[in-house]
Amino acid sequence: MRGFALLCALPWLLGVLPQELQAGAGGRSSRPTPTKAADFDRVYAGTVNINREEIYSFNYTSKPGQVDAVRVYVKSDSEDLQYPILFVVRQQKGVLSWQVPLIFRGLYQRTYNYQEVSRTLCPSEPTPEMGPSEQIIFVDVASMALFDIEYELLVTRLKSFQLTTDKAFNFTASPSQPQYFLYKFPPDVDSVIIKVVSETIYPCSVVSVQDIVCPVYDLDHNVEFNGVYQSMTKQAAITVQ
Repeated sequence: MRGFALLCALPWLLGVLPQELQAGAGGRSSRPTPTKAADFDRVYAGTVNINREEIYSFNYTSKPGQVDAVRVYVKSDSEDLQYPILFVVRQQKGVLSWQVPLIFRGLYQRTYNYQEVSRTLCPSEPTPEMGPSEQIIFVDVASMALFDIEYELLVTRLKSFQLTTDKAFNFTASPSQPQYFLYKFPPDVDSVIIKVVSETIYPCSVVSVQDIVCPVYDLDHNVEFNGVYQSMTKQAAITVQ
């Protein structure tokens, strides 16, 4: 594939480092948790605790030449940092996990807690040799709390994931809800300029251009590990060949 993944407008406060997700299994019931068949574009609400977790499965058919991107949105009103809700998303070739509240640590030991988190899963594109393939995504929701903690879950298939040359695209992003998109070079194009303009002046945002490989590094603590990136306040531009 001739192109790249574009990670845009990932706002982050200078010096911010997210707390890594660590999930323990102690005290959890040994009984298997039944998997719930779930639908895209539907909000699921429930509660979890140390003895009850939920597992949702999402199925879809991926066709050759079609890039399928899925975004997972979660929310919890709980502000208990000792017993966060743990979300684990399992795909065919990867695992993505985080917790809510999601904690970012800034300068002077200041912390920023987010009750809403959304992440784009690594997209899949079957080869023509494979033909249509069935894809399945599992979303595990759990907590080590002794009491019930409420949550909301929404999984959607992105309709505007691939960027077009010379066509502006509007979107929003935040530290807990980064965004990235796909761009493929047309046959007659060898070089493009990526321009990003923000109406809001964040303390710092990041524009990153990465090759089309998984995983995509879309958080402030790992965005520099692949491709090229540029920090910005109101606008940025990167030339890509």
